[in-house]
Amino acid sequence: MPYRPMRPLALLLLWTLALRAQAQLGDQVRQLLNGDPHAAPAYDTAYVASYRSNLTLSLVTKYQSVDVDIEPDTREALSFSANTAEQYGAGLNYKWLSAEATFTVPALDDYDPALGKSRSRGFGLGYTGRRLWVRGFWNKTTGYYLNEPQVWVADWEAGDQPVTRPDLGSESYMLSANWALSGKRRYSQNAALFQLERQKRSAGTFVAGLSGWRTSVFADSSILPPALVDTFQLASGFQNVERTLIGLTIGYTHTFSFWHKGFIHVALLPGLGYVHQSIGVAGPEKLEGSGIGAVSEFKLGAGYNGDRWYTALTTAFYYSTTPIAEHLNLATNYGFIRFAIGIRLGAPGIRGLEKVGL
Repeated sequence: MPYRPMRPLALLLLWTLALRAQAQLGDQVRQLLNGDPHAAPAYDTAYVASYRSNLTLSLVTKYQSVDVDIEPDTREALSFSANTAEQYGAGLNYKWLSAEATFTVPALDDYDPALGKSRSRGFGLGYTGRRLWVRGFWNKTTGYYLNEPQVWVADWEAGDQPVTRPDLGSESYMLSANWALSGKRRYSQNAALFQLERQKRSAGTFVAGLSGWRTSVFADSSILPPALVDTFQLASGFQNVERTLIGLTIGYTHTFSFWHKGFIHVALLPGLGYVHQSIGVAGPEKLEGSGIGAVSEFKLGAGYNGDRWYTALTTAFYYSTTPIAEHLNLATNYGFIRFAIGIRLGAPGIRGLEKVGL
């Protein structure tokens, strides 16, 4: 076979074209997520100062509350709470990316041993653009105790051992997407939550959102004590509930800026959603049904947002409730107080980040 000198040249040309296509794709992804770097700022610079090109690192402490409530229409709720308040972890933010992981550290957790042992961990990952904010969140908690046992347990008196449920657990996945309805681009979600930007002047916006929740509550034995089956007018107890909710929310968020670098942030987003759930009763049988459920999100925070260092104290509350029987609801509540202290560094200088738009 005769020698063909063009074959190496053709391979070199294909390789060069592939590299150019890959680079162009990375540029397109980066521009889609971050906007055109050569264009004028896509925000009102009188209201927002941006540090999005700085990698920021945070040390995070969370004090959390995780509850599972069985709510009858005619009386107070039967409520279980997790016996762990503190989580520790770290957060990383750069351009559009926000990531945070927290978990319990038994040696640092100041909990009451009489209320049983709880374990909890969570992870969040999100995209925060100028008007579009998308965030995914996961939390798993095991080990609960019964609130107000004197109301629900016959002959229970003050000084008796608390009623604990080490087998009771909950796991939640949440994905939310929110769109700022104001086109003035004066409000910064990154300044309010992750301090990648600074809110120089007070601003807010109405927000429309879409929320998706997947929650499971599970136990080795009936979540509802057998002695209370008749009280709650159920045919039997139940060991697990799996719930999927897709809801629409609309609300308002605002950041008050003061003393140039101080801020207070508040947000309220109530909504309704379509819910499908299955309830595991005794034996292999499952009860399934669909309906309308309530979902709401509330945030309140304050902090200092300097040129290099920042700190913030934020509280957030997520609530979802749906019927599990006639005149009876099952609610899951997750709330926390988050304290973060962080520093802004320079650009990370890691090759390959441009391929994912960073």
